[in-house]
Amino acid sequence: MTTAADRTLAEGQADKVRYRTTMGQRLGRVGLEKPGQRNYIRPTLKLDVERARFITQSYKDTEGEPIVIRRAKAMANYLDHKTIDIGANDLIAGSVGAYIDDAISYPELYSRWVDKAIESGYRDMLTNPERAELHAINQYWFSRSVHGAERDLLTEEDKRYWSYINHGVFLWVHGAHIGQMPNYEKLFRVGLNSIKKEAEAKLREIRRDGKLIHSRPGDFMRKKAFLEAAIISIEGAIRWARRYAELARVKASREENKTRRNALERIAEACEWVPDNPPRTFFETLQCWYLIMLLVRVLDVQTVGIGDRVDQIWYPAYKKDKEAGRITAEQAQELIQNIWLKLTELTDFNAPIMASGAHTTPRYITIGGQDRLGRDATNELTYIIMDSVKSLKLVEPMISLRLHRNTPEEFLHRLAGVIRTDAGHYGVFNDEFMIPFLMSKGIPVEDARDWAVEACASYSVVGKPMGHRATSGLGFVLPKCLEYALNEGRDCHFFSDKQIGAPTPHPVNFTSIEDVIKAYLDQVRFFTEKLVTLSNITDAIEAQWLPQPFNSALLDGCIENATDVRELHYWHKTNIQPVGHTTVVNALVAIKKLIFEEKRINMAELVMALRDDWEGKEELRQMFRGAPKFGNDDDYVDLFARDIHIRTCQVMQGFKNAYGYSITCDGSGGTSYFHLAGLTGATPDGRKKGEMFSDGTVSPEVGTEKKGPIAVLRSIAKIDPLLTFNQVLNQRFVPASLEGENRLKFVNYLRTFVDLVVPHVEFNVVDNYILSEAQAHPDNYQDLIVRIAGFSAYFVDMNKEIQDQIIARTQHRLP
Repeated sequence: MTTAADRTLAEGQADKVRYRTTMGQRLGRVGLEKPGQRNYIRPTLKLDVERARFITQSYKDTEGEPIVIRRAKAMANYLDHKTIDIGANDLIAGSVGAYIDDAISYPELYSRWVDKAIESGYRDMLTNPERAELHAINQYWFSRSVHGAERDLLTEEDKRYWSYINHGVFLWVHGAHIGQMPNYEKLFRVGLNSIKKEAEAKLREIRRDGKLIHSRPGDFMRKKAFLEAAIISIEGAIRWARRYAELARVKASREENKTRRNALERIAEACEWVPDNPPRTFFETLQCWYLIMLLVRVLDVQTVGIGDRVDQIWYPAYKKDKEAGRITAEQAQELIQNIWLKLTELTDFNAPIMASGAHTTPRYITIGGQDRLGRDATNELTYIIMDSVKSLKLVEPMISLRLHRNTPEEFLHRLAGVIRTDAGHYGVFNDEFMIPFLMSKGIPVEDARDWAVEACASYSVVGKPMGHRATSGLGFVLPKCLEYALNEGRDCHFFSDKQIGAPTPHPVNFTSIEDVIKAYLDQVRFFTEKLVTLSNITDAIEAQWLPQPFNSALLDGCIENATDVRELHYWHKTNIQPVGHTTVVNALVAIKKLIFEEKRINMAELVMALRDDWEGKEELRQMFRGAPKFGNDDDYVDLFARDIHIRTCQVMQGFKNAYGYSITCDGSGGTSYFHLAGLTGATPDGRKKGEMFSDGTVSPEVGTEKKGPIAVLRSIAKIDPLLTFNQVLNQRFVPASLEGENRLKFVNYLRTFVDLVVPHVEFNVVDNYILSEAQAHPDNYQDLIVRIAGFSAYFVDMNKEIQDQIIARTQHRLP
C-alpha cells in the first residue's frame, strides 16, 4: 500500500489542484435548460482582463496596418506586459493568467456574449472595476469580433438555423482552432532564432523579386506583411521567455531553501537559452515545449487539445541525457508530472450555452504508433509517460494511444495492465485504419505515419499547415433527421408542428424501407447545407481577421511560401460531428423488419405511437425494442448499418468547404449523444422523447450487444471506415477480464481490434459496485476517472444520467 511518505511532491500537488479539472456537472440538455440559469463557475475561478486589455490597446494603436501585422504586434504587446509568475512548486515556467486560477478571454473572437455573461452567471469572476473595464473593451469589439459576424451575412431564410434551439439538429459554434501542431522536431533542432533568420532571408528574397512586385503587387504586399509579422511574433516570444528567466533569477536570489533555489536557477538558465536556441537537455526540451505550447494553444488563439507526439519529440533529449548520466527515469517522470500539473491551469472560457468556465480545456497527447519509416515508435519514454499520468489521477492529459500490427507484445501486455487500473485516460487508435485513410486523401505515406489526435478523435498531421476550426457545428443529430423524415419535415414535440426541415413525403406513402431512407437522407442533406453555409462564411471571416503568424512560422511551408496557415492548406478539414448513428440504424432496421417485411403494423400506427411518445403503446414499443440490433455480428443488421453509414457520409461529403475540399465527418461528438438529445422526439428503436442516443458513433445501444466484445468488433469491421470516418467505440469489461491468465486474452482482443481495422476503442474497467458506491458517496471517489465518449472525466463529476448510462453499459468478458 502506498503511504503518504512514498508519494512524490507532484502526486501530493495533484490532490490540491484536482478541483481545477472538474466540470461541476455542467453537462445538461441544450435547449431544455436556459443558458446561465445555473452557475457552473467554480468559486475560485476569476477572469483575467489583461489579455483583453493589451490586445485591444495594440489594435487601437495599429489601425490601418495589415491585419497580420496587427495580430503579431498585439500578441507581442500582450507578452511584453502581461503579469507573469512562477508557482511555489513549479519546475517548469509558463503561465496563462495573472494568477493560477485565472481564465483569459479573446475579444477578437467574442465580445457580445461576454458583455452579457459578466452581468449574470459570470459576474463573480470580476471585481467591479474589472467589469467596468471589460465592458469598455467589449464596446470596441462589438463590430469587430468574429463570433456572430456570420449571422449578419445569412439570408433571412437561413438565419433561423443559426440557433440549435430553432431546429434541434446541430449546435452551431465557431469552434476552437485546431490542425496546427508545430514541427517541434525542427524547432528543437534549430531554435526560434534560426526560424527567424529563415523569415528574414525570405523577406529579402521577395523584396528583390521584381517580377512578383511588378506582376502581382497584391501578393507581394501580402507575403511581405506575413513575413514581417512572423519576425515580430518570434521576437515577442523570445522576449517573453527572457522575462521568465529574469523572474526566476530574482526569486532564486530570495529563496532560502537550497532545493527550491536550484530549481529556480535551472528555470532561469533554461529560459535564457530556449526557445530561441536548440534545447541542450531534457529539461530545456520540456521548458521549450511548454512555452511554445502555451503560445500556440492558449495565448495566441483559443484552441482545444494538444495532440503532440510527446514520446517522440521529447525522447531524443531524454535518451541523450540518460546515456550521459544526467537524468534517471524517476527524475524524468517527476518533470513530466509537473507538466501535467501545469495543464490544470489552462482554464476553459466559452459561452454559457456550452456551460463553460468550470474546468480546464480538454488537453490530449499522442503516444505510440509508428515513425515516418513505418517502424514501431514506442520507447522508454512512452512507458514513463503512461506511469506519470496514472500516478497523478488527474483527467488531463487524456492519452491517444496508437496501435499497429507490429506493436511489440511487451507493450500490449503493459497496456493491458494499465487499462485494468487506468482505462479512463485512454483512447486507443488504429494505425491500420488511419494511415490508409490519410493516404486516401492524398497525403504521402511518410506524413500519414506522423499523425496525431489533437482532441477527442480529431486527427492532424504533425508540423503541417492544416489549421481550421475544431468543429463545424458541435454535433449533428442524425436521429432528429429521421424524426423529420417521418413527419414531412415538421416537429410536433418542440416546434409547434412548424415546417423546419425539408418537405419530404407523408410517411403513409412510404412503400419500402428505401423510401424511408431517402427521406432521412433528404433531411440530412437539407441540414448539412445549412451547416456548411454557416461554416464556409465563418471560414472566410476568420481567414481575413485571424491570421496566425507565430504558429505559421512553426509549420512546414508557411515561411517558404510566405503564407499564413489560414491561407496555406496542406489539407483542410471541415468536420461535421454526427451523433446517434446506432440509434438511427436500429430504428430503420426495426421499420424494415416489422413494417415492410413482417407487416406486423403499418407506418401510420408507428407515426402516431411516436407522436404520442409511445404513451399507451408499451407493447408496441417493446416489439420495436425487440427488433434485431447492431453489434451482434449479424449480417442482416450489420450490412444494413454499413449502407446507412456510408450513404449518410456520402451526403455530407458531397458538400465542399470554402477551400474546395470535401466536407469530412468526424467521431468527436463527445457528450452530444446526451446533451443534444433533448430536442429529439421518440424514435422507432423504442427510445422515448428526450432520452439519450447511443454513445460514440458505432457503439451498440446499451444492453443490446448479446454475443460478446469480439462480435462487437466484427460488426464494426463491416462498416468500411475508409468510406465513412474515424468511428468512436466504447466498450466496458469486468476487471477480471484483464487480470491473471485473462490478460493474454485481452492482448489477443487488442490484436483482433488492430487486425479488423476498427478505427478506435476506449474502455471502462470499473465494476458496478464501485460505480454505485461513487454515486452514493462521491466524496470518497473524487479521483475515479472514466471514459465518456472521446474524453475522460471524473465519474462523480458527471450528470447522473451519464453516470447511469455508464453503469448500464454491458460489462463484457472474454471467452
